[in-house]
Amino acid sequence: MTTSTRFLAALCAGAVLSFSLLAQQGPAPKSQKELDALIAIQNAQDADAQIAASTKFIQDFADSDFRSRILMSIMQSYEMKGDIPNTVAYAEQLLAAKPSPFEAASAHIRIANGVVRQTKEFDLDREEKLKTVADNANKAIALLPTATKINPDFTDEQWTSFVKQEEALAYDSLAQGEFVRKKYDEAAAFYVKAIDAQSDPVRKLKAGNAYRMAKKYNEALSMLDSAISDPQASAQVKDLAENEKKQVQAAQTQGA
Repeated sequence: MTTSTRFLAALCAGAVLSFSLLAQQGPAPKSQKELDALIAIQNAQDADAQIAASTKFIQDFADSDFRSRILMSIMQSYEMKGDIPNTVAYAEQLLAAKPSPFEAASAHIRIANGVVRQTKEFDLDREEKLKTVADNANKAIALLPTATKINPDFTDEQWTSFVKQEEALAYDSLAQGEFVRKKYDEAAAFYVKAIDAQSDPVRKLKAGNAYRMAKKYNEALSMLDSAISDPQASAQVKDLAENEKKQVQAAQTQGA
């Protein structure tokens, strides 16, 4: 599970399943049975238990006003498990369930990310897949500025950080798509936009690699040095960035 996925799951949990808010705003359960089913989801101890409880809820309360929230919960649970096909499938269901702007943006991002991770350079339908990636990522980027807090308990700082993280994930997908096309300059530009939204040493490493592949060695070295000095960088990321630096310096020496 990535740091971004953990952050999304942790921060969304209260918004998707916070029943202390029911009496204050938003939808309310239509019966005690529906409330009990919502509480069962809230009390689930792991992703599998939450998927089971949430799936049962969707089956038992097809017309629930909580449908989009529960579909988002299922989508997130599958993302936590690393199950790309089901993450994408439930993202598509979420988009069909009259989601809020934030829910829709989150679903578009999971589709973009899921599809690009399953797209290879020599796929016969590569361009069709990458169009899906770009369409969904760009829709998410357009929606995010219109999204309102999914939980009023979030501070403005938390919410801004949350939205920026989602924006960064959308740009990650666009960057990966250009990398598949071997358009390394464009990939680097999208990684820079992702870094601007949410700085991350892994993104800096990827941007450095893209710049090296684009033969923009000064930009590559600057990005790799930033990754190495980033206080959030793990030892593994620092080692990879150092190795990438050596390749950049060798290419400069050879005049490649």
